[in-house]
Amino acid sequence: MPSDIVPGRSCGNCTLCCKVLSIPELQKPRGAVCVHCDWRKGCKTYAQRPMPCRAFDCSYLLSPGLGEEWKPTTSHFVLGYVAEADIVLVFTDPDHAHAWRQEPYYSRIKRWAAPSDIGGYVVVWESARTLVLSGADEFDLGELRDDQTIVREEQPGPAGKKVVFYAADGRT
Repeated sequence: MPSDIVPGRSCGNCTLCCKVLSIPELQKPRGAVCVHCDWRKGCKTYAQRPMPCRAFDCSYLLSPGLGEEWKPTTSHFVLGYVAEADIVLVFTDPDHAHAWRQEPYYSRIKRWAAPSDIGGYVVVWESARTLVLSGADEFDLGELRDDQTIVREEQPGPAGKKVVFYAADGRT
């Protein structure tokens, strides 16, 4: 077990990441259970799994500040984090797409979306659509394809600069 996993935590019977994450190397779309997943048991090809699977540990496993209610089998979503950009990722189970909007999750997720000096925000994959939460704003980007990227842009406005988000073709 990697040393950055919170002591006492493991995936156990949780395989939700095998459903909610997109894995292009396997042509596995977001929201579909991976063909290599033995549901509630684990990966049938664990030793040969692709790099995105090897590199991913959900925030529940890595963050001691998240309680047991944040375990994906309980919350019905998988949390990720991109530290260099201060972006929280919420990958929802399509069968429970709005679970992140329930307490005790919603108020904390909204706090993570609060503006920061480095421009942090929250991206939520809710069924087929992608939402970006930034401050009090919620941007619905629609269905984001794997070949698209999320763009954060500052635009002038009557009250000063306003941050907007949109989906753009191609990776930058």
